[in-house]
Amino acid sequence: IAIIVAIVLIIAVAVGWYLYTTFVASVGGQPRLNVVSAEISGTTTGSAQLKLIVVNPGPVDVKVDYAEVAGGTVQLTCTAKSGNVQNNVISVGAQAECTGAVSVTATPGTMLPGRVILSGGQSFPFNAVVKP
Repeated sequence: IAIIVAIVLIIAVAVGWYLYTTFVASVGGQPRLNVVSAEISGTTTGSAQLKLIVVNPGPVDVKVDYAEVAGGTVQLTCTAKSGNVQNNVISVGAQAECTGAVSVTATPGTMLPGRVILSGGQSFPFNAVVKP
C-alpha cells in the first residue's frame, strides 16, 4: 500500500507543477507593439529622419531599443503622444512618437521595409513611406 501512496503522491506533485508552470506562463504576457504609422522624410536632402507612431496594447510595458531600415540601424528617441513614456519605456495603453536619424537615399513615394527592436529582442515589422 505504501507503493500506491507514493505513486499517487508523485502523480499529484507532477500535475500540480504542470498546472503551476502553465499558470505562470499565461500570466507573464509577451510584449507587443503596434506600429501605427511609419515615414521617412528628408531623403533627398541627405538628412533623413525616421518617424514612427507606436502603441503598446499590453499586457506589459515595453522598452524600444532601436529600429532597422533598409539594412541600417536607427537609434530611436520616443516621446509620449498619450500615456506614460520615459526613457523609451512605453507603458501599457500609451502612444508614442519615436524618431531617429537614418542614412538612406530613396525616391519619394516608395516604401522601405523595417522593424522596431525591443530591449528583449522582440521585433515588430513596418513599411515606412518615403516623403520628400
